[in-house]
Amino acid sequence: KAVVSTQSTGTYFPSDLKMASFFVLLMLFVGPVLTMDIHMAEPYSGEPTGADPCLRLCVGTTGRRSPWRRYGDLGLYQDISLENCHFRPGLTPIVTSVVAGKSHHWLAEGGSSVYSPKFNTFRIYLRLIAEYGDIHTLHGQDEWRIDWHAVGYTC
Repeated sequence: KAVVSTQSTGTYFPSDLKMASFFVLLMLFVGPVLTMDIHMAEPYSGEPTGADPCLRLCVGTTGRRSPWRRYGDLGLYQDISLENCHFRPGLTPIVTSVVAGKSHHWLAEGGSSVYSPKFNTFRIYLRLIAEYGDIHTLHGQDEWRIDWHAVGYTC
């Protein structure tokens, strides 16, 4: 016995057909994510590698209220955690970063320069030439942040 429901057009469809349509649409949107292929073409020299099925793409942001630390008169730095990525200790992920914000961040240098990457952290230094403004004021007022992604092994 099929259950029938009414559409706004006044036509009738079996509920099983609606459910099947829902799952087809769901797989069209979710399917590509489930089948994403990641391959480490060139790991860091001298480091062992894991198996490709153990590769993870992890993305994040430091957020608009980033905990920047002073680095001299013209600079800032921030240690960024990769703890939630659960990368394998001893294997360094490949990290890419960018500085983002409301304004003036295009004047800063260093947002894409990753320092001391490890399986659980990396560091970013930013520098701003004094004639462009005070980096220690601009980073907060313009909500500078670091957006990043990392690819590394989990096993």
